[in-house]
Amino acid sequence: MALYDLAHLVSLETELRIRPTVVSYSRLEPVNLSSGDLTPGLEVRLADPLWMIGRQWQFEELRGEDGGSPVVAEVNAERGPVTRFHPGSPLGTPDSAGESVDVPPATPVEVAVEAETPDVHPERVRSQLGLHLLRLTRALGLPTTILAKVEAAYVAEWPFAGDLDAEVDPVGASRRRVLTGRVPDGAAAVAALRASGGDLPSSVSTAAGTAARRTAVKEVLATWRTWAEQLVAVPTGSSWDPHRLEYSFAVQATLSTGDVVLRSDEYVGGTVDWYSFDAAASPALGAPAQPVPPEVVRQTLVPTPVKYPGMPNDRLWAFEDSNVYLGGLKAGSTDLARLALVEFSLVFGNDWFLLPFQMEYGDVARVHSLRVVDTFGASIDVGPSREVGRPGWTVFQNTPVDDGSALADVFVLPATLRHALEGPPLEEVALFRDEMANLVWGVERVVQGPSGEPVKRGLVESRSLRQQLPGDLDDAAIVYRLMTPVPDHWIPFVSVPLAGVPLNRFATELERRPMVRFLPGGTVEVVHPHGVLLRTSPEGDVAADRLRIAEQEVPRDGVVLTRRYQLARTTDGGTVLWIGRRKEAGQGEGSSGLKFDTALPPDGL
Repeated sequence: MALYDLAHLVSLETELRIRPTVVSYSRLEPVNLSSGDLTPGLEVRLADPLWMIGRQWQFEELRGEDGGSPVVAEVNAERGPVTRFHPGSPLGTPDSAGESVDVPPATPVEVAVEAETPDVHPERVRSQLGLHLLRLTRALGLPTTILAKVEAAYVAEWPFAGDLDAEVDPVGASRRRVLTGRVPDGAAAVAALRASGGDLPSSVSTAAGTAARRTAVKEVLATWRTWAEQLVAVPTGSSWDPHRLEYSFAVQATLSTGDVVLRSDEYVGGTVDWYSFDAAASPALGAPAQPVPPEVVRQTLVPTPVKYPGMPNDRLWAFEDSNVYLGGLKAGSTDLARLALVEFSLVFGNDWFLLPFQMEYGDVARVHSLRVVDTFGASIDVGPSREVGRPGWTVFQNTPVDDGSALADVFVLPATLRHALEGPPLEEVALFRDEMANLVWGVERVVQGPSGEPVKRGLVESRSLRQQLPGDLDDAAIVYRLMTPVPDHWIPFVSVPLAGVPLNRFATELERRPMVRFLPGGTVEVVHPHGVLLRTSPEGDVAADRLRIAEQEVPRDGVVLTRRYQLARTTDGGTVLWIGRRKEAGQGEGSSGLKFDTALPPDGL
């Protein structure tokens, strides 16, 4: 037996030397060798229950909590529409109620705040008015010869007046060549019909011929005039604060606890939202012509879990969407806001629920109570998310964090715009600091030309400041310059003491000053702004105007102001066109090259 075992081992050793002992696999497949069924392999069965318990422990599923998920919620609230509007800040106003007006129906709050009437509409707008008048007239079905006479009478009665210089107003001059003799000036037609009370001009009446045709043309002009006067939104007072270069206004709604006044003192244009307002109880804006009582809301709702992109999936074997990777956010040790966001999103995101509370655009609401019933049948009163005190913490609140009044529970959903189409700037001004000249410059980049079309002032050649007499440089080695030239569209602002403040407090503000130009021949010209953004009031005398701007409104980054047409849809499906202003950050400091008392060679002028 021993000899057999020895011989067997020798043969086995020989065989192992010949055959390789390393086993390799090209791939693993969940194939059941006995039956060929793939189901057991795809089920990924686990034979060790302790592994599952370990995974539950890692996910903190074994921790017991005396908290259940909400299954039903009862909301007791009230809501009321915004009924009054005050252009400008009501603070310090002697009669805030008398200066307030009822909110027009279906009017976005941005339109009520920003709308303004320009001195002259651009010719593209006036030509659109005239083209629509021609379209309405052609729809009457007049004979061809009569229609040609009526259209010719329109053009002759309301022409585009004045000559345009192609160098000063190139866009307006090109458009004028196309419009002359073809289209009437719509703005001139509206003004003439308003002055005459709607009567037909004699030339149009003669061209129409019969009484029936004159009546039809008169009705068309009346219909067209109503449309034309409503094309551009009419201003609701003036909300622009030239001293702060921003809008200020206030709205008011009525709730059971009294009037709620919502002030917005620093609106720079764009879109109004809930955080644009500060809630207060005064100064009151008066009662509307038709008071609207607040609506009491008592609803029983079903809470739904909050869902957001990148939220961790609550299923163990499911993978999250890779489009949002919250784990990839980088935050420093002092970046508390970002760390709090990541912690909420990854750890506590599944603890939040959503209740649908419906509000109309322009409503102000106040939640009196919120009661939640969870899966254990427990009834819980949920209070507002705030920590009263200084410092405190709060969300969606329009009052200070230490406010404990009923106004702290107010939420406003303004009748704002979702989207608006914006045209090119009618006027654009850049305000920035020039430390070398110790001035602030207001550079008029774009202004409205004589035709109302935007014109880039930088393209117009600036006149020189120098005054040179014949022969005064023949034998001069150097030339003394009192002041170097500055382009015409650069308007200076100097620092002056703040009115009503003692000088020892060193409080200053910026005042616009005219720039003096010394022209050849000894004549003197005083240059003022061509636009309205650098003026206190567009209706005032520009020569006597001294716009004053708060010192802090022109930081080191500077600011850019624009005026432009905007078009948007209203809540009733209509459209509204208005002109509004916007204030944006600038591009830093600048230099005008302004110097005083310099000596230059004659060829350096």
